[in-house]
Amino acid sequence: MRPHRLRLLVISFMLFLPCTGLCEGKDAGHPNGLNQPVPDQVTGACRTIAAILAVYPTMEVRKAEGPVRDVQGISERPGCRIVASGPTSGISGDIDPAEAVRSWFQGGGWMEDIRYAADGPGTTSFAFRKNRILCRVGGGAHSWIEDRESFTSERYDLEAGCVSDPDGTAPDH
Repeated sequence: MRPHRLRLLVISFMLFLPCTGLCEGKDAGHPNGLNQPVPDQVTGACRTIAAILAVYPTMEVRKAEGPVRDVQGISERPGCRIVASGPTSGISGDIDPAEAVRSWFQGGGWMEDIRYAADGPGTTSFAFRKNRILCRVGGGAHSWIEDRESFTSERYDLEAGCVSDPDGTAPDH
């Protein structure tokens, strides 16, 4: 395996690891016994994201509620997570699913938090804040060049997570 593909896999693994155990349905409870309810506005944002992704007929979309880990601060907050995946060929010709979600945020008055922004070959990650909610989205279909030939992953994988945002403000740009 080429070093650049290995790096992409490691980064993907690190980004999607917090989803383990949360994507199968409602979480049984917080490991420390704290079982806080997910605020309605957070659940509503996740429902909308899931509905946007469900428009793509070949995408399998799963939603789960429970503690969501903030990767930077390593704190858990009540929230929800959406995991969507499907064959890349099933979305060709349509608007990229991540861009469809981004457009919804932008059109709804959400403020982008550029500290979470990153783009790679065929992938993206971004975050938006509004009304004390933070939503992060990341994924896509990895692409790479090998021996002067372009390749794209056969799977399109996207993960979104929304949590209560106690600060409720976007950073200065």
